[in-house]
Amino acid sequence: MLVAASFVLIRIYLSYMWLTNAENKLIYDFSIGTMLETEVNSGTLPSWWAGFMKIFVLPNTGLFEALVTIGELCVGIAILLGVFTRFSALMGAIMNFSFFMTFQAALDIQMLVLHLLIVLVAANAGRIGLDPYIKKFTRSKLRPFLKPKQTKRKGKLAWH
Repeated sequence: MLVAASFVLIRIYLSYMWLTNAENKLIYDFSIGTMLETEVNSGTLPSWWAGFMKIFVLPNTGLFEALVTIGELCVGIAILLGVFTRFSALMGAIMNFSFFMTFQAALDIQMLVLHLLIVLVAANAGRIGLDPYIKKFTRSKLRPFLKPKQTKRKGKLAWH
């Protein structure tokens, strides 16, 4: 329980960071096109990443501005509430990786490490949160679709 409680603190920190970033993007004009173009043309990015940015991201900056804002908001809320915690942390790690690759920000690498810690090490990072309830609900709803296992008790089928 102590480990789960310590991950709650990490989750609160990460969700605070995501939600404040999303809030800034919602309140202020979030236009990233010129900044991305400057970074891509600077020559500091790895060639494979700069190529990806030129071909895919720069022509669709409006879409990516919306996706980043929605992604930061969703990851922040999900990590705070403990909803699909490991998946939410993985999505946060992917966003942090892309921010780090593009802008070389030190804070993004710190957040990336914390997200990967939740994804890879913390099997019970969402134990204090809504994950146990979601797991219980989905198991009860999916039970009719799962294949029952044979047990030794009187040869009857039973659920495990």
